[in-house]
Amino acid sequence: MVKKSESGQAIVFLVFAVIGLVAFTALAIDGGMVYADRRHAQSASDAASLSGGGYIALYLDNSFIDYYNFNCATQTMNDIIEYGVYKAQERAEGNDYIDEQITVNTNCEDNGHMFDKTYVDISTEIIKETETSMIQVVYGGSTANVVTSTVRIRPRRPLAIGNAIVALNPDNCQGQQNGAKFHGNALVEINGGGIWTNGCLRGVGTPDVDASNGSINYVEEVIGSGLFNPPPQQAPDVLPPETYWVDPPDCTDPAAHNVNANAIDGVLAPGLYCVSGDIKINAHDTVIGHGVTLYLLNGGTTINGGATVELTAPLEHPDPSPAIPGIIIMTAPGNSSDIQLTGTRTLFSLERSLLLNRTLIAWVPEIQKPIIPSSSDGMLKLEAPTTPLSSSTIICFM
Repeated sequence: MVKKSESGQAIVFLVFAVIGLVAFTALAIDGGMVYADRRHAQSASDAASLSGGGYIALYLDNSFIDYYNFNCATQTMNDIIEYGVYKAQERAEGNDYIDEQITVNTNCEDNGHMFDKTYVDISTEIIKETETSMIQVVYGGSTANVVTSTVRIRPRRPLAIGNAIVALNPDNCQGQQNGAKFHGNALVEINGGGIWTNGCLRGVGTPDVDASNGSINYVEEVIGSGLFNPPPQQAPDVLPPETYWVDPPDCTDPAAHNVNANAIDGVLAPGLYCVSGDIKINAHDTVIGHGVTLYLLNGGTTINGGATVELTAPLEHPDPSPAIPGIIIMTAPGNSSDIQLTGTRTLFSLERSLLLNRTLIAWVPEIQKPIIPSSSDGMLKLEAPTTPLSSSTIICFM
């Protein structure tokens, strides 16, 4: 039997149940609309930033702007960035957003040695207010979505940031063990590149080391700084691996030349040479090869004074496979043999491909010994065409 004092209580519970049901319905319907609008806005923001960034990258290439001449303050750079902003805005509007909903921002950095801080960022922010129908019953706040997408564009940069001689060991100077060292009274002349060492830079004796068209950089320690031109500068960071890594070639390719070291003599036909043993080029020897990659499987290379060595890297087009575009000499992973450049006069002239933004004379993974140009009265000359991307590179892993 129900007492009169208890009648009507079910209505109270029913009201709360209805409110809860309406709230969950509003959350399901309007929440789904808010989420769908957010996904659409995010996709539009992504597409806008990619569009603007793509045009910036394209016009950097078309304007021949690379790592070396990248300058945020130039009018050309301002015009390129402005056009990127226009294309990002245009793409966002093409996805049914109006000007008041779109904000495109850019940030340009060109901090010298900080190779990881040379870039343009383009960001697109889109604000989308979702028109809801029920959620206001339980929620009085804004249902606007604010989304942002950022694309970073870096200028092209050559292998090892365009340096001609690179030592990757990050340790300080310790005897004759680490870094880049220049001995005797040799003249080392670099045209179209510079010198970089992640650790030690040392001049011993009275060498004359000239990289007047590039720069000389060290990260940890320098000894004999007065022997270098221009004066060495201390860099804040070591080279990251992505600036110098190159995948090895395929010596099983039918077009590869698998030869002993004594076959590297005279005139070489273009292509990939997978070489077993130590290459020794002595006085009065001549080695000429255009469009060649020498891949050292288990030996090193010694080039002595009085030799004539004229080598050029393969071009990128037509495809030189299995040879590597821009690579002249490369050692196989695990090959710890030395590359020695000594002599009594000009040793050799090495030219790079004009079509590439990376060129490597010597690629030496995993070795623990430095590459040391040295002689009693000699000259090492690395030459490259005078283009913004030109450099010939000796790299030593230590």
